[in-house]
Amino acid sequence: MKSKGKNRRLVTLLAKGYLGFTLALVLIFFFVSWLNEAYFDWLSRMPDVESLARDRNMQAGKYDEVKTGKYLGKDGGFAIITGEGIIIYDSTGSLKRDFTPGEIDCIQPYDEQSYINYVSFTNEEGNQENLLTKYTFNDNGETDEQVMILDDNYVVQEGGLGDGHSSYTPQEFEYLTSQDSDGPVYLKYDISGTLSVNKAVENAKYLVVMSYDSSLDSYQNMYSKADRVFLLMIPLYLIAIVSFLLWMNRKIKKPLVELNSAVDRLASGGNSRLGDMDGPWEIQAIGKNMDRMADMLAASEAERKKMDDERQRILADISHDLKTPITVISGYAKAISDGKVPPEKVDSYLKLIDRKSEELNSLINSFHEYSKVEHPEFTISPDEKDICEFMRGYLAERYDEIKLSGFTLKAVIPETPIMCSLDSYQMKRALDNILYNSLKYNSLGTVIAVSVNEREPADESRHGKVKITLADNGTGITGENAENIFEPFVMGDKSRSGGGSGLGLAITKRIITAHGGTIRLIDPKPDGFSTEFEIILPTNLKKS
Repeated sequence: MKSKGKNRRLVTLLAKGYLGFTLALVLIFFFVSWLNEAYFDWLSRMPDVESLARDRNMQAGKYDEVKTGKYLGKDGGFAIITGEGIIIYDSTGSLKRDFTPGEIDCIQPYDEQSYINYVSFTNEEGNQENLLTKYTFNDNGETDEQVMILDDNYVVQEGGLGDGHSSYTPQEFEYLTSQDSDGPVYLKYDISGTLSVNKAVENAKYLVVMSYDSSLDSYQNMYSKADRVFLLMIPLYLIAIVSFLLWMNRKIKKPLVELNSAVDRLASGGNSRLGDMDGPWEIQAIGKNMDRMADMLAASEAERKKMDDERQRILADISHDLKTPITVISGYAKAISDGKVPPEKVDSYLKLIDRKSEELNSLINSFHEYSKVEHPEFTISPDEKDICEFMRGYLAERYDEIKLSGFTLKAVIPETPIMCSLDSYQMKRALDNILYNSLKYNSLGTVIAVSVNEREPADESRHGKVKITLADNGTGITGENAENIFEPFVMGDKSRSGGGSGLGLAITKRIITAHGGTIRLIDPKPDGFSTEFEIILPTNLKKS
């Protein structure tokens, strides 16, 4: 199964999502903070009188069309007055009368680098006095200070600001100290000669601006308004959360849904393979295991069907093998019982019945032995033995039988011990099945050859191999039977009329396999033999 994307682990995916989400929150925070600062700067920006004076509508005398907030802020305003203080235009409507020359003098020039600090206090005599300090900033970076003390009626007691005033009216004092009061700041800008486009304002002398309220409460109010921008954090945070959840849904939930669907299909017996899927490595691994399990189940189902077919075939073969002798026995016994057999043939019929009974008994024994070796709990009881000594003893026990059957035995067995783990009883059964098949299906004079050869181990381990061959120059085994000779009920004669169960070599293979060995029919046959079986068994120790 190939993944559509990169094989990222779940922890990597979660870390990536978390970092992305965190980065989004950081960016949202900085963006909202920038908006907050920008909004506060806009609320609290200093008046730009020079730009206001150059405004096209201002130059043309179209005062109502001047966008005051652009230059003076939301709460700012301006007035156009003559040198005598006559108000030509007031954008705020807050000026109830014209200015006096003294009041005009007290309004601080916009282009003068100065600031007036104002403090009210009570002197030693208990009288109210006002201390004004004017700071003027020179081009060379130095600061000049002028100090003036006024009594409660705004009469100069000491010092002065160089404006020639010995006293001030309340309105003059308000304009003078507007920079350090809780009210609006008043600034004047000389525009004489700059607004001559409009004849109606040829006498205009000053542009008086009334900027924002400079009180502490005003600043706090502006901060409060600016801080409202942080409310944007809520919807932006919700958008980030939703985006993160949608991303996680696509990366994790979607493949999990695919897995769940595959499990449902598996439960219902349908095709549960997932194939290519996206998602983290852990989920992809589950998908791969799901596909592997589906393949194993499919293979298991195929094997089960094969075993069912094999079981049906075995049952049919058993029925066939049992039916023939039973039919013969039943037929001949009934014939004798019914008196249909001549007296002179009764003896021969009884001998035939006896022979078929022995054949039937042999078949039943073969079925019993096959059922035992094919049982999942079938085990052997091996002991450490010299395979060479074992083979010499086995052939010695079978020599007379081979000789009496008209066969010739040739054996090549080394004298050097070759140690193996052998269950002597089971190994004799395995060899008997091969030997008796040779005796049964070959003609007189057939040569039976047996050899034992040790193979050196392929690695540095002390375990090697020993090869045992059993061959003959008889009729041989060919075609389909040669390929399936170790399957149950397969015999050299497909007609199955020659007797035998066809289970002997199947039992032999199972016993050899239990010893950790292998058996095969050699093809092509070497050395002029028509049939040759090769048995490979593990040895216990390598020769020193």
